[in-house]
Amino acid sequence: MIHFDRHHPTLRNRLRPLALFAAFVGLPMVLPSKAQAEREFSSVVRMYDDSRTRVISPAIEVGSTFNEDRMKVSVHATQDILTSASSEVKTFSSKGEIDDLRNEYSVNFETQIPDGTLSLGVVTSDEKDYSSRVISAGGTREFFTKNTVVGFGFSSGSDVITATANASFRETKEHQNYSLSLSQILSKESLIQLIYDFRVESGYNASPYRRAKLITGNSISALNENHPRTRNRHAVGVKYNIYIPKMKTSFATSYRIYQDSWDVLSHTLEERMTKEFSRKFEVALSLRYYMQSKAKFYQDYYNGDPGVFYSGNNTLATYNSYTVALRPAYNLTEKTNLSLKLEYFAQKFQDATDAGNLSTLSDDKKLEISAFVVGLGLSTKF
Repeated sequence: MIHFDRHHPTLRNRLRPLALFAAFVGLPMVLPSKAQAEREFSSVVRMYDDSRTRVISPAIEVGSTFNEDRMKVSVHATQDILTSASSEVKTFSSKGEIDDLRNEYSVNFETQIPDGTLSLGVVTSDEKDYSSRVISAGGTREFFTKNTVVGFGFSSGSDVITATANASFRETKEHQNYSLSLSQILSKESLIQLIYDFRVESGYNASPYRRAKLITGNSISALNENHPRTRNRHAVGVKYNIYIPKMKTSFATSYRIYQDSWDVLSHTLEERMTKEFSRKFEVALSLRYYMQSKAKFYQDYYNGDPGVFYSGNNTLATYNSYTVALRPAYNLTEKTNLSLKLEYFAQKFQDATDAGNLSTLSDDKKLEISAFVVGLGLSTKF
């Protein structure tokens, strides 16, 4: 069960930077302006619990248009407050729970140009053993009386990885992402979109905390994982949206195929149905199924000589998962919306086992993870 006590002193101190940040960035939004501008504010708190790991994620976003609504600036802040006592943590990292706090801030600027848009963005993310800096740029271009839209994007980031238990450990990673999309209006009620993403990662792609499990004779030991220093990721997706006026219902169907240079291959199928019950109330139901084949060097246990690359990352294993989510939303006013999201997530592995007792295989079982996610959000325009 997820428990969120906003009056807890430790949690209150951790949330305080977000409150100060909201006050700071919100101040300019209420100043008088000669030009009419639309301001937006949204806040959401998400709570994740899979009985091993608990994460509370408060987030806020403020934005404002200007220059006759042709330009927009938005600022986003998120915190992830994590407590984990997974078997991996207990076996390899510590004897009890670990706590971590991640702060992420982003600024995005978007402007309209003839028949399209351009955008620039910056994201910073910091936690005690990981920091990341990303810059991004993108845009859209409309064709054929705005029935066809081409989108493009680029981002470049740099990460620094350290380890809390090893002051001398320091690694870096660089990553670039390229994306293209094509959206086509098929009718007044339907459209289709094609998306391609390409991501390049170079540098440290492992974790200083995870361990591969090595069998030598009759004993089992932990081995610091070693991943390839480069990883190229390709993904192709298609989305189809349709609205049926008589039912007051919209359907959004998407499929995505992914493959990378580590031979990980995955398929994702998702369906979202949104039903309007009135002008103020709607409910969205989402179903998502994901299946993946393992990386070419991944093994649950390595026997004898593990080879050049070896991993303790079960997300590189063969597994499938599904997600069911329900999201009711209610318009308190014409410009204020309140939403609740209830989500159940289940993940079943074919070739990854629970770490259990590292010295024996007798208590190992196929790894299964299930989690509940609860989110509460409020957005308003003024």
